[in-house]
Amino acid sequence: MKLTNYKKILLNLLFKEKVYRNELINTLKITPSSLTYILNNLKKNKYISIFQENQRIAGRPKHFVKLYKDNWKSIGVRVGRESLGLTVFNGYFEELEKISIKLTKSDIGNENLPKVIKKIINKISSKEDIVAVGIAFSGKIIKNKVYSNILNLKDFEPKNIIKTLIPNATITIINDVEAIATEEFVKHGGKKILVINYGTGIGACFYESHGIYEKSERKVIELGHFHAGGSERCYCGLVGCLETVASDYANLKKYKYKNLNIKEFISNQENYENDLNEMRNLYKSYRKKAEELYKDTFDYLAIFISNMIKLLTPEKIILSGEGVSKWFVQNLEKKISSISLNPISITFSGLRNNIEYGASIDALREHILKLKF
Repeated sequence: MKLTNYKKILLNLLFKEKVYRNELINTLKITPSSLTYILNNLKKNKYISIFQENQRIAGRPKHFVKLYKDNWKSIGVRVGRESLGLTVFNGYFEELEKISIKLTKSDIGNENLPKVIKKIINKISSKEDIVAVGIAFSGKIIKNKVYSNILNLKDFEPKNIIKTLIPNATITIINDVEAIATEEFVKHGGKKILVINYGTGIGACFYESHGIYEKSERKVIELGHFHAGGSERCYCGLVGCLETVASDYANLKKYKYKNLNIKEFISNQENYENDLNEMRNLYKSYRKKAEELYKDTFDYLAIFISNMIKLLTPEKIILSGEGVSKWFVQNLEKKISSISLNPISITFSGLRNNIEYGASIDALREHILKLKF
């Protein structure tokens, strides 16, 4: 797929809220008249909108370009063990619709999950004008197939399901932590970003950008299945995985269920939802008790994250997930700094739309590259 100036302009607009004409002239290294010709064609076909900036001082008014608001509707879908979420965005990435469905044991697996995916997509008001769908899973993605122990998926092909409902849309499949890293890059910038997603499971992604026009390197790291010691067999089949000693599962086991095992927990996670919420908010009323409960988790995570920082040298470290709060980040940051020569800063990322947004961006990028001009 040839990367024409038409596509370069659209990619710039996808990754930025707006772009000035002068920026595009400098970036693309083309003449003002050539840019005018391209922009007029894009505008005529409702790919972009051109605006004049209001100026209070005398001089030639500045013009800037944005994606056409109503011609870039996309869907971002997040599939985790706790829930399946969907957000519909317009060309300005404003939320048009947001839907969430809680998942139970009977909703997961190759046979059952397609029904839930179809159900949530059929809930949106209109599918006709959707141009791209990005769907992010908790699990491995290999050649557009999903493999996930926690979702009981093997050789799962979600593209085929979505194609039956939205046949003309561009569809991409990524890991959920990749989606968080994509959202961070688009909204906040950075060339080398390490994202850790923490909750009942633990995942990570190292995102290295090579600019807007080239696909970024995204290395998904199965941090939760690094060997950490202990004698418990993980649901993945290995013994001593980090998730068995330092996840919210491990904390819940200490908090209330000393005889709980990780396979039972993952299979019936919805039964522990109230206990998880209670435990995750314990710090608000019982800070000392929370610090004691989470001590081992902070110790383990500090070691593993410190090692990843040395290996990958990220510019930014992002912590996200259902099990994360500002209190959690502050305590983990403090622990890492105590065992590291250099002080580190961790950015807390809330869960609002970051996975759906990142998945949607990924699909729209692919859609732009497939356009025939």
